[in-house]
Amino acid sequence: MLTLMKLGAGVLAVLGLAGQPALAAEWPSKPITLVAPFTPGGTTDLVARAVAHQLQNELGQPVVVENKPGAGGTLGAAYVARSAADGYTLLLANVGHAAAAALYKGLSYNFQNDLDSITSVAHVPNVLIVNKSLPVNSVAELLEYIKQRPGEVNYGSAGIGSTQHLSGELLKSSAKIDAEHIPYKGASPMMSDLIGGRLAFALDSAGSAAAQMAGGNVKALGVTTLKRASAFPDLPTLDEAGVPGYAMTTWYSLAGPKGLPPEVEAKIHAAVVNSMKNPAMQKILAGMAAEPGGTPPAEFKKFVAEESTRWTDLVSSSAIAQN
Repeated sequence: MLTLMKLGAGVLAVLGLAGQPALAAEWPSKPITLVAPFTPGGTTDLVARAVAHQLQNELGQPVVVENKPGAGGTLGAAYVARSAADGYTLLLANVGHAAAAALYKGLSYNFQNDLDSITSVAHVPNVLIVNKSLPVNSVAELLEYIKQRPGEVNYGSAGIGSTQHLSGELLKSSAKIDAEHIPYKGASPMMSDLIGGRLAFALDSAGSAAAQMAGGNVKALGVTTLKRASAFPDLPTLDEAGVPGYAMTTWYSLAGPKGLPPEVEAKIHAAVVNSMKNPAMQKILAGMAAEPGGTPPAEFKKFVAEESTRWTDLVSSSAIAQN
């Protein structure tokens, strides 16, 4: 009886392995869920919806965006990590996820070990913006303003470990300033408080900052990339404006549960590459001052590993890890 049970289990295992290529060949045969791990309205959500629309056209199946905000994007990431590795549940990840393991000691998942990074979809500069009533009009003036009020000036982010948070901590470290971090549950509520005067400044991604800049609701002082952003040619880089070597790009990517079939991963990558050639997608990315993605999976996995090391080092040096 025991021998028969072992034989049956072996047959099932073989059938499972044999069935995986067939399932991958048929993929996708039903709707795909793309988890956006932040609230609607922020850049992560905007990118997710633009990517979902283009992937739907490329793959011939509905791609539904599902917002799962909380804990700096880690709740949505944990949900995807627990999902079946069949390509039907994906994560719109960003740079903050590369630092999550260092920031949150009690995480139920590890970004590199429990999720497969597939490819980049966009690289977006962040913009240093301030409340329009703040008496500063340049990066140098803001830094001096903060230095005269150590610990009294606050900046906002979409949550612990978000791109705004990492940008802010990098600025504090690079410029040797003392500013208080105020985390929110998304970029939209953070922006509301910045406009309302309850925050002094933020380093928000260009995608969500651009509209407020155009409307005159905030003052923009500089961009976080080493080269000036084509969408904001008059804005200096922070490196130019007195913070030597400052460089921060918010990248967005697609990731899935660990163990995605290589054939599925290849199909997703190909669909993203084709999406980047679509004029409608190019227009959306240009509006966010974004560089298009489509990095090959092997190359992108290496990039994510390097980013994880970079931000882990920053977290360790700034003592901002959570319990």
